[in-house]
Amino acid sequence: MFGYVVANMEKLTDKEKQYYRSFYCGLCRTLGNRHGKISRITLNYDMAFLIIFLSALYKTEKTIETERCIIHPFKPRQFLYNEITDYAADMNIVLTYHNYLDDWQDDRKILSFYAAKLFEQEYKRTASKYFNKCAAISNCLSELSDIEKSGEPNPDLPANCFGQLMSEIFVLREDEYTESLQAFGKSLGRFIYIMDACLDLKSDLKNERYNPLAGFSSADFKSILNLLMADCTETYKKLPIEQDNNLIENILYSGVWTRYEAANKKTKGRQSQ
Repeated sequence: MFGYVVANMEKLTDKEKQYYRSFYCGLCRTLGNRHGKISRITLNYDMAFLIIFLSALYKTEKTIETERCIIHPFKPRQFLYNEITDYAADMNIVLTYHNYLDDWQDDRKILSFYAAKLFEQEYKRTASKYFNKCAAISNCLSELSDIEKSGEPNPDLPANCFGQLMSEIFVLREDEYTESLQAFGKSLGRFIYIMDACLDLKSDLKNERYNPLAGFSSADFKSILNLLMADCTETYKKLPIEQDNNLIENILYSGVWTRYEAANKKTKGRQSQ
């Protein structure tokens, strides 16, 4: 379920695009340093948002450097990192491992089995550092798997479960922001789960896979998603975030809709032919 919490690049200035990518590049570099170069294949912009969001809330000092990398060997890239980048890299490994493991256990995808084995040692090392958090994430995913296997028709149940997982991810440490970050993470997680179900519905029905929206009309999807994201943005507004608001709001008010709008545009294009 990666790839939804991204910026709408068309609405960013060139300077904002470079700044946004610097978080992504910083995460890429940190993944390589902390978990080995192979871990860079797990890179995604969703975890970059986690860094942007928590760094803005905690006003965490950032280090900005420039260097060439394997992906961009000719033109130096700016990258940004701080202690939250380390945390996001660790959570990225946790989620990646579980994603591969679930694909193997649920669908018996042999490539996912080997991928899970590839990251198993890094996951165990990371889980020992965040024992309670990783146990909670594992429990959420186990519960979610049971809900999906049962064919639960109520989308609130699996969405709440994924929301609980995201609430764990957004809590960097126990402090005065814990409850608000849990609420934000949960509402964002609910949105991500339902958005993913919306975009996968046609494929899931065709392949007889579980989808919690199978009994709903596609005409209702936008209003459902609007309500879920409104809950998320209302929680965001209550947090004392005074840095990078333009970038964060680009993501929450526009970027999260880019895949949905692209899918709708593609569908309308087919219908007009």
